[in-house]
Amino acid sequence: MRKRIIAVLLAGVLAGFSVMPVLATETDNVEQAAEDTGGEDSDEAEEDTGGADGEDADAADGENADGESVDAAVQEIVIPKGNLVDVDVIDLSLHAETTGDSTPVYVYENPFRGQDTSKGAVIEFYADPTWDVHVLGTIFAINGTGEYDGKLYFTPGSYLGFNSAGFGGFFDANLFNYNIVTDYIKDGALIRIELLPDGFAVYADDVLCYDQTILADPKMSDGDFTPDSDFSGVLAWMAGAEVLYFGYGSWWNTVSDTANIDLSKISFRLADGTVLMDQLQADKDLVESLGGSVETVQADEQSGLQLADVDAAIFDINSVEYQGSSVLPLMTVVVAVVVLGALAAVIMACRPRTYE
Repeated sequence: MRKRIIAVLLAGVLAGFSVMPVLATETDNVEQAAEDTGGEDSDEAEEDTGGADGEDADAADGENADGESVDAAVQEIVIPKGNLVDVDVIDLSLHAETTGDSTPVYVYENPFRGQDTSKGAVIEFYADPTWDVHVLGTIFAINGTGEYDGKLYFTPGSYLGFNSAGFGGFFDANLFNYNIVTDYIKDGALIRIELLPDGFAVYADDVLCYDQTILADPKMSDGDFTPDSDFSGVLAWMAGAEVLYFGYGSWWNTVSDTANIDLSKISFRLADGTVLMDQLQADKDLVESLGGSVETVQADEQSGLQLADVDAAIFDINSVEYQGSSVLPLMTVVVAVVVLGALAAVIMACRPRTYE
């Protein structure tokens, strides 16, 4: 009986040692992670919100950088800083209405402003008609005020117009008696407008629709410009105009002239290929308040997000440092002592004994 009790006790001791945990200490590298991600975000946020405030302040002062008074009309152009989100497509038929007139929904700073446009500029976009063609509607319009008072615009009727008294006058191309001459957008087309010092050209799906030579035909155009005019003034004006509109900004901004166009694939660039703007944005809150909807680019990208695309720092085991000393030597000694003690106990228990 005594032998069985000793064997059970020995088995319990060995089992206890077999499950003894090995301890180690770990140090979270939280401070280093904060240093790696903290400073850049705040700097970028300052850059994203910094420039426009200064321009607004200058306009409010009523003077330009040279101290000269600014025309009151300059202060009428307000570029909102709403809840802008990146989008693939915008609906140009969406508008707010004020006594029969539409008001701008898509407003941006002119991407050509302050750029060297002397060698030329390119405006490209995909226009997808959604309803009737309104020849006097607006797909895009660049507007200027004060010294740069004027407009450059393109309509759903494939009509290109420019008007600035201080930069050469006006021209209407592909328009006759306010009616469409030729519809080059049709069921949808990638439109490219090239503006050069010696003229302009309009392409649909890389096929030339018309160029400055159209200005020689009074049944297809009108204006102060001729095919032989110097168009460098148009380019100079583009570098000074303040604002870019989509779906608004030509001479006719009535609800009846709404552009029934879904706009996508925009590109505003210089003739040398320098891209100035290639991402559509929309004010999510404004669009939804007018009954439209906004599907953001970010949402589309996130729907296909893979685990491998997530920042590796989130799962990186190197972000935690482990510091500790091994207990293996100590455990080896302890186990050896226990085993030897157990063997000695078994031997003593099993040794034949004589009783007197």
